[in-house]
Amino acid sequence: MEKKKNHKLGIIVPYRDRPEQLDSFIKAIKAYIQDIEYSIIVVEQEDENDFNRGKLLNIGFVKAKEIGCDYVIFHDIDMHPINVSYKYSDRVLHLITELNTPPGFERDNFDEYFGGVTLFPVDIFEKINGYSNEFWGWGFEDDNLMLRCVQNNVILDKKIVAQKSRSSMAAKFNGADSLVVCPNIFNTVRDFTISTTFSIDHVHTKENEVADIFSVFSIPGFDTSLNYNSFRNFSFQFWKKDLSSMNIASDHFPEGTYNATIVINNRSAPKRVSFWLNGNQVGWLNYDKMMDIKKADNFFLGVGDPYREEKQLWMDGSISTFTVYNEALDQLQIARLGANVNRSVWEVIEPKPILYYDGKFIRGNELIDLSGNGYHGTCVNVKQVETEYSETKEVPIPYRRTGLFQALKHDENGYTEGYWKTWQSRVNQIEYYKQFYDTKFNSNKEGLNTLYYEKLNDKVEDDVIYIKAALTN
Repeated sequence: MEKKKNHKLGIIVPYRDRPEQLDSFIKAIKAYIQDIEYSIIVVEQEDENDFNRGKLLNIGFVKAKEIGCDYVIFHDIDMHPINVSYKYSDRVLHLITELNTPPGFERDNFDEYFGGVTLFPVDIFEKINGYSNEFWGWGFEDDNLMLRCVQNNVILDKKIVAQKSRSSMAAKFNGADSLVVCPNIFNTVRDFTISTTFSIDHVHTKENEVADIFSVFSIPGFDTSLNYNSFRNFSFQFWKKDLSSMNIASDHFPEGTYNATIVINNRSAPKRVSFWLNGNQVGWLNYDKMMDIKKADNFFLGVGDPYREEKQLWMDGSISTFTVYNEALDQLQIARLGANVNRSVWEVIEPKPILYYDGKFIRGNELIDLSGNGYHGTCVNVKQVETEYSETKEVPIPYRRTGLFQALKHDENGYTEGYWKTWQSRVNQIEYYKQFYDTKFNSNKEGLNTLYYEKLNDKVEDDVIYIKAALTN
C-alpha cells in the first residue's frame, strides 16, 4: 500500500512598512491553521525602490523550496482567513471567492482576479518561471502571472462569455484613422433607442495618456458615446444640461463581439437612460435635462471625434449593425435584439428603425442606410471584413477553492477617482498589454531564472521566517 505523502506549505508574504497589519496577519494565520504543516515566510523590501510584489514572492518561493515546501500560497497581509482550506492541491488555485470589506472600502473580485491569495504547487510555479520581476509599483504582476500560466499550458478553469458574431460582413475600423461620418438625427426632446452589434479586436495603449478609451459611436462635443477601455469595461456616457457627466459602466468583458442597446426615455417621467449588453441590463440613470445633442451636424462610428487634437478615441474593431429607433424599446424587444445573430432587424422586432446600417452593405465609400430614409454614412479608411458565426468565447480564469476572507482597510492603490496613485502603475498596464498581444511572449526570458537581489537578513522569530532584501534592477 502506497504511503500517503505529507505535504508542507510555504505561506509567502510580501511586506513593507505595515507593521500592525503584519502582526495581526501572523496572529490570524497561526490561530486559523491547525491541521497542516506550514511555514510563514515574510519577505520585506528594504530599499528605496518602488514596491515589487512579484520579485518579493519569487524570493520567498526560493526559501520555501529550500526548507522543503512542496506547495506555496502567495498571501497578502490584508487578507485574513475566515472560512477557507489551505490544504494541498495539485493544480493552481485562487482561494478568494468571498470577501468581507470594511465600510467605505471596496475590492473588485472579478472572474480573472488572480491576486490576494493564490496557491501553487512548487513544480507548476517553476514551470512558469515564477512571477515577473519587472512590475515595480502597484499592479499587473498578477495579470502577467495568468499570462504565464496560459503560455505554459497550465490547467486552468474557463468562463463562457456570450458572443454575437454572425456569418456575414462587417465594417472594420483600424484604431488609427478609419471612421464613418453619419448625419446627426438625434434630438433630446424625443425618445430614441440605439442598438449596435460590434467587436473589439485590440486595445491600443498610449504612454502619454492616463487611460485608453475607444468609442464605438459618438455624438461629439461633450461626447454622448458608447466606449470601451483598457480596464475591459464598456460604458455609455452622456451629459446633463448643467454639464455634469453621467456614466453607466459594465463589468469586465474580454475582447469579442457584443450587442449593446441604449434606451433614452425623454418624454416620460422620470427621464431615464438605460444601457443593455446582449439583451441584459447593465444599469440605468435618471436625469432632469439632457444636454442638447442635435447641435452637432454629424455623429461618428469608430471614433469619438476625429477633429480633436487629443483624445480622438479611435476604435480597433468592427461594426456589424447599427440601428436607431425613434421610440424607447421595451425589455422584450431589447432582449430580442440582444439575442439576434443571423437575422435582419426587420425580422426581429415590429418597430422599424429610422436608421439601419449593416456592414455588409457598403457601396464605394458609402455605408447604405437600409431604413430607406437616406441617412447614408461616409466611410473613411473603412474596410469590409468577413465575420464568422460564434455564440460563445472561452476565457481562461483560475480554478477557485471556496474561501471567505476579511479584507483590512488600507490606502487605495492603482486607478482611483480618474487617475493613477502612481504613474508606475500605468507603466505596468502598458507593459502588460504589450506582452498580452506579443505572440512570441516567453516567460522563460525572465522570472525565477533572473532573480537578482541582495539578502540583508534571514532569521526565524516565533516560528516565522523573516527575510530582508534589497532589490536590484
